[in-house]
This record gives sequence, structure tokens and C-alpha cells, in this order.
Amino acid sequence: MRKTTIIVAAIIILTIFLIPFIRLDKYTESIRLGGEWFLNSQNDNFLFYTYDFETNKYSGESHPLRETASLWSISMLSNYLNDPRYKTLTNKGIKYFENYFYYDEQTDFIILNITPKKQKLGYSAFMILTFLESEHPQKEYYLEKFANGIIQQQNEDGSFNSYFYSSNPGSQNYYPGESLFAIMSLYEHTRDIKYLQIAQKAFPYYQEYFREEENTAFVPWQSRAYNKLYKVTQNKEVAEFVFEMNDFMLDFHQPDENCQNFDFSRGSVTAVYMEGVNMAYELAKLLNDQDRIVCYSNFIKEGADAILALQLTDSNICPPSAIGGFRGSWDSTSMRVDRNQHAVVALIEAKELGIL
Repeated sequence: MRKTTIIVAAIIILTIFLIPFIRLDKYTESIRLGGEWFLNSQNDNFLFYTYDFETNKYSGESHPLRETASLWSISMLSNYLNDPRYKTLTNKGIKYFENYFYYDEQTDFIILNITPKKQKLGYSAFMILTFLESEHPQKEYYLEKFANGIIQQQNEDGSFNSYFYSSNPGSQNYYPGESLFAIMSLYEHTRDIKYLQIAQKAFPYYQEYFREEENTAFVPWQSRAYNKLYKVTQNKEVAEFVFEMNDFMLDFHQPDENCQNFDFSRGSVTAVYMEGVNMAYELAKLLNDQDRIVCYSNFIKEGADAILALQLTDSNICPPSAIGGFRGSWDSTSMRVDRNQHAVVALIEAKELGIL
């Protein structure tokens, strides 16, 4: 008994001694540093949109859609890293954007009216995704009202108008997918059938839309939405469409015959594309599609390393404000909130899937 006690005590002492020397794996460290870049990029409102590490200056530019998307990623970081600083920053961002919430009494919805000439559907998607990750006291109220706005924008054919108070059909490669992902995430939270029906109604329209005009920008958000739709409905056609989109994505990156050595020369947009392939990989695992499991995981592993190569981490050669930020490309000196958003989200989800 005494010998066992001594061994246990020795293990505890050794563990305590070694903890400071245990290093995070490179992907977790990248996520952590990407989060630190957000914390160091705060302004009085929420975040600076762009930063140039060569001049060590922030610009006065703003891009509210990308800033709301970054708010969602910061709320994810709060839960993933269990670090209260990200909860504080999330609450700061919500408080800032709340100043622009507009309630439409006639149709009982809320929109983010931060760009009055273009009231984008995507704003509502990212506010829903943020509130789902948060513990805001009005969480359920805001979720319902922002969702009401998205529902209002769906047409009879399943498509969405991309801007409130407008029939403008633009940005179909982005805002509808973002919104469907948010609606399906909300369905997981509430199990309210009306949200599931919105996604089911949209599926045939956007399936045909992609087949008529294949586009890489379309794939990641729609893959997120239909990954969730398949897991609820078990509709094989939905899963096959996710595979169709992401097989196109892989072909676009010109792998060799072994489904390796992808061309990631396009820079930080790799993280965006990786997000969609993460979703396709998860479905391939669920359906035991061995060939796709291999190809998708190769893309994700190579893509993750390409993303990490764009991240600045050396405090000896970079200003403190640059550490953890992702360049747009090898010859770029600028950093943007959306680049960090996509990078940390892609890496978090790949880690959670067990790929990295």
C-alpha cells in the first residue's frame, strides 16, 4: 500500500513538473494564436477590420458582414478554448451590433440595419450563429426574431432574396448558404419543424442552381447547411449533393492521381474551402465512403498546413499586433478579421473531427 502511494505521489509530482514544458500541437497553437490576434485587434466598438503588419497600422475601413462573421468565430473560440476573454469580447461585439438592431413590427422580425442601403441577409445568419454560441439574456428572443426575418426572405421556389426590403437576387453564392446553415443550427437548438422545412424547401432550388453554375464560393456554406440536413433526414440525395459540391472543390485544386499534392497557391481562401470539405468528410465517415474519406482528409491536412504557413508567429521579427494573424497570401502584408475567422473555424472543426 505504501509503495503504491509513493508511486502515485511521484506521478503527480512529475506531471506538475512537466506541465510547463508540454507544448500544444501546432494546430491547437495556431487556433490559440489566431484568437490572440482577435483580442489584440479590438477597437472602441469591437474590432478593427484590417491591419498592415509592414506599417504596423490599422485602417479605418469597415466591413460589417465580415465583422459579424468574426463575432461568430470569437463566440466559438470562447467555448472551444474555455477562455473568458473571448466571452467578454463576444459580449462587446453583441452590444455594439445591438445599436443597429431594427424591429419590424408588421412582420415581427429583427434585422441588423448597419448598412441601410444594403440590409444583408447574411447579417441575420451570423447573429443567429453568435447567439447560439452565447449565453446572452435575450438569446431566445433574438434567435426567434432574426429567424423570422430569414423565413420572410424565402420565395415560393425555395430561393432567398439576399437583401431585406428588396427583390435583389444578388449574392446567391453566399447569403442563402449562410442563412440555411444558421436555420439548420437553430433547428438543432429548438427542434422546431418550421426551420427544417425552410431548408428542405431550399434544397432542390440550390441543387439546381449549383449544377447550372458551379462556383467554389457557393460550396462551403451550402455544405454546412446540408450536412446538418442529412443528419436529420437521412436523405441520401442530400449527402450525395454535398459530395458532388466538394468533389468539384477538390478537382478545382488539381490533386495528383493519388488525391494528394493539392494546389493551395490561392492563399488564405484555402480556409474557406476547407470548411466545406470538413463537412463532406464528416458525411463520408457517416456513410463509410472510404475513397472520399481518404481524399477529403488529404485535402484538409494539406490545407491546414497551407493555412499555418500564412500565419505570423515570430515575435522577434513581427510587431506584437501581427502575432497570430493570417496573411492573405505570401506577398501580402495585410491581415483581416475574416481571414482569422475562417482559419480558426476551419482548424477547430478539423480538430473536432479528429483529422488533425
